[in-house]
Amino acid sequence: MTTWDQMKYGPIGEAVEASLEWSEGDPIGIYAAALSMWSAALAGRVVQSNGRPVNVWTVLVGRSKTGRKGYALATARAAVGTSISEFLAKRERKGIKSGAALVTTLFEVVQDTLAAESGVDGRVLVVEDEWASTLRTANRDATYYDQLICAWDGTALVNTTKGKNGKREEERVDDPLLGFHGHIQPARWRRLIRSEEAYGGVFNRFLPVEVDQSKRLSSRIKSPLANIKASPTLSRAYKWARSEPRVMELSDAAADRHDRYREELEDSLRDLPEELSCLIERADEHLLRIACVITAAERKTLITVRAWEAARAFVDYSMISVRRFAVETEPRGRQAPKPLPDLIRETLQRYGGEATSSVLLRALGSRANAAGVKATVEQMRDVDMVRERIGGRGAPATIYRLADPRPAAVEQPIPVPAPVRERVVKSVMPLPVRAVQSVVKPKPIKTKKEKSKKAGKSKKAGAPALAVVTGERPASGRAPARTAPPKPKTAATRSANPFLSLL
Repeated sequence: MTTWDQMKYGPIGEAVEASLEWSEGDPIGIYAAALSMWSAALAGRVVQSNGRPVNVWTVLVGRSKTGRKGYALATARAAVGTSISEFLAKRERKGIKSGAALVTTLFEVVQDTLAAESGVDGRVLVVEDEWASTLRTANRDATYYDQLICAWDGTALVNTTKGKNGKREEERVDDPLLGFHGHIQPARWRRLIRSEEAYGGVFNRFLPVEVDQSKRLSSRIKSPLANIKASPTLSRAYKWARSEPRVMELSDAAADRHDRYREELEDSLRDLPEELSCLIERADEHLLRIACVITAAERKTLITVRAWEAARAFVDYSMISVRRFAVETEPRGRQAPKPLPDLIRETLQRYGGEATSSVLLRALGSRANAAGVKATVEQMRDVDMVRERIGGRGAPATIYRLADPRPAAVEQPIPVPAPVRERVVKSVMPLPVRAVQSVVKPKPIKTKKEKSKKAGKSKKAGAPALAVVTGERPASGRAPARTAPPKPKTAATRSANPFLSLL
């Protein structure tokens, strides 16, 4: 039995299996895209037993061209997309590259459905077929990854913006219903998945799967995906899931297996290096979410052992994929890039406290785009964004302005030349006590007799000393007195030194 045979289950697995004849995409890649789309469509109605969401976020990791990532996504749309076509047409988004843009997108969807007969509906599916571009920009955003974590967990998202009248307005989404599916190349995954964010836990919310071309179809087949038939079973299951809230639960046998799985997972995480374990720490909840989705496709709320095993097969394959392209740690000594708010402040300071949008973007270069700058400035308290006519003519231009362009005053020491500083220090330093005594104590005045006596003593004492140095016998004929050699230091004298006890 192949890995694909182990994980395919229920109506979703059957729909994907039926589409394989007409696709060059990887079967597991098609299944992963189908799980993301279908789980996003069920969001808000189908929940786990603890009330948490069932959204499954998948990422296809494969080489350009031969990975057939786009082919897999297109096949999944043809296989299961027909049953949720209305949802995909209204709620699919792409190109969200900042935390503020993510919250605004979810907030606007909620606001648009406040007056709907069916009630508030905040479901959104983000599909990033060039996820590397998003990551490159998001790595410079301070809130993007934090908002993703909250959205996957189902906790509230908050974004503060500046209104037209200058007052701050709050965009709040209490129940985010976000689905996600992305594509990326293995080399870009290693380069753009930074260790700092990976250790923070954002990337273990995704299920990356390695994909490759399954086969090569004949060029004689025109529009092969058009031959894929819609699944009426999935259409009925979608209506069943949306008709009323569905709470999914594990059977007793499945619950026992899940408990053993959690214990084995936690034991293995302690033995794995952190750069690998940080990417698979939520494998147990991923397993539950997939089991909930494929069971709901059967129009059931009780998760069986067979459904649990199929979900585990998919998660295990994702964990194997992660080992192949685990996060690449950043080289030592590499300076982390400055956050975008700091770059904006420095640029505005350089231009005297304000700059037009075009001037600011030109100075920032590839480090930011217009949407990213606008979203970041809306979160900054010390930068204002206004629309004014330059010189009183032409169309209004967007101007970014520091609230207080003057830099904070910092006291600088007065420069003093080195020789002068030396003289100043010497004049201020107090003299030693002996030096003070020698200066203050008056020198005694000697008489002529005292001077002559001292001179005579020095002459007498000088002769023997000279004889000892030169080895000559003194004039008196006596040998110079032998001086005793210095006594060696004993253990008693050595221990008397308090510093030696420290050595």
